[in-house]
Amino acid sequence: MLNIRVSERSQIILIFCIAFIFRYLFSLFSGIGNFEIPDIVRYMAQSDSILEGRFNLDGKLFITAPLFPYILAFFKFVFGASYIAALEIFQITLSSISVVMLMQTAYVIFKDQRIKLLVGIAMSIYPVTLYYVHQFSQESIFQSLFIISIYYYSVFFTKEQIKDLILFSVFFALALLTKSIILLMFPFLMISLLFKFQITRKKIFQICCSISIIFLMTAPYGIYNKVVNNTYVIASSGQGGLFLTGHNDDFYTNVVNPPPKDSSEYKRLRNMDFKIFEELESQVANKEHKFKQATYLNAGIEWSLQNPDKFFHLLWVNIRNFLQPGFNIFHHPFNLWLLTFLMSAPVYVLAYIEIIRRLLIAPRDHLAIASIFLGMISVAIIFYHQGRFRAITVEPFYLMYACSCFIYILQTKLKLLKKTEPSNQH
Repeated sequence: MLNIRVSERSQIILIFCIAFIFRYLFSLFSGIGNFEIPDIVRYMAQSDSILEGRFNLDGKLFITAPLFPYILAFFKFVFGASYIAALEIFQITLSSISVVMLMQTAYVIFKDQRIKLLVGIAMSIYPVTLYYVHQFSQESIFQSLFIISIYYYSVFFTKEQIKDLILFSVFFALALLTKSIILLMFPFLMISLLFKFQITRKKIFQICCSISIIFLMTAPYGIYNKVVNNTYVIASSGQGGLFLTGHNDDFYTNVVNPPPKDSSEYKRLRNMDFKIFEELESQVANKEHKFKQATYLNAGIEWSLQNPDKFFHLLWVNIRNFLQPGFNIFHHPFNLWLLTFLMSAPVYVLAYIEIIRRLLIAPRDHLAIASIFLGMISVAIIFYHQGRFRAITVEPFYLMYACSCFIYILQTKLKLLKKTEPSNQH
């Protein structure tokens, strides 16, 4: 029952190699191209602009988080025509490291070598992660940095050493500079520290240190945006733009009752080419980012107030879609939806069972996953749910708790079998 005895170093090397091989083979044989995600077009254009000396990442709706466009520009500059292969190897390597870090996180939380090893193997071959590693977008690098940050956060919970909190803050800031969806998560993470430990001057000081590190690491980009765009944005700023994206008639139709998949209307809605933004174009044209976001936010609030039935229906749908496994059946072929559902449903069911069980037994030891969950469901509630947001934040930790539940069930089953053995012999 996973009683494999190998040294710590050998185990780490083994899991890293398995993760790397599966990611490399997926990139070779999956048939999925590097440019599947539409956002890649924007990142490619922004990286070219950076190389040409234009550093403003303010786009149509929001300012883009800077780290990935700059990484892409770096690889273009250093490797030239070979930048695609080099970037792919970089993402595969970083993702493989994050698999090891998730495995280590599992041991910090559960203190069980069996769970640790199973998490490493499961994350190495988990199809959702393999898919995003192969995409030239923020997702893979963000997920890797985020997992590493949560590892150090979990270690701090155990050892209470300031160096671990510093490392958490550094990697969390790097993840934030890659994708801003974890901004709402940070308050939950800090509050969980106060629930875990007694509220003392030392703990308040440590939290202030974490906040300061993240502020200092994101401040240069924030100051730049303040000077250039007259708004202090530390990563990316969806603000009103993202709120309006998730609160308009087109979005409601796209989520609740999309048109036939072979229609031009379906393609328009799937590309989030919503009419409301065209209607507001004359108001926001040639205006500062700050004015645009205020206009979009007001339009989203107005729609919500005028359509309370649709607003609350969307709220329920966003929560439901966040909690349920697999791709959205409305927007993917049935076979693909069924495949993703069958692969992820056992993970989700086992994870939910184990999270509840662990929180009932020792709630303070599992506040990290609770904070991650609360942060991401807040994004789904306030703005809108998108499957990839959940996949790159919550799902690796769902997988971790699912492995723990599997070991628990297996162990319980074996104990029951041992108890029945003497009676079977008579």
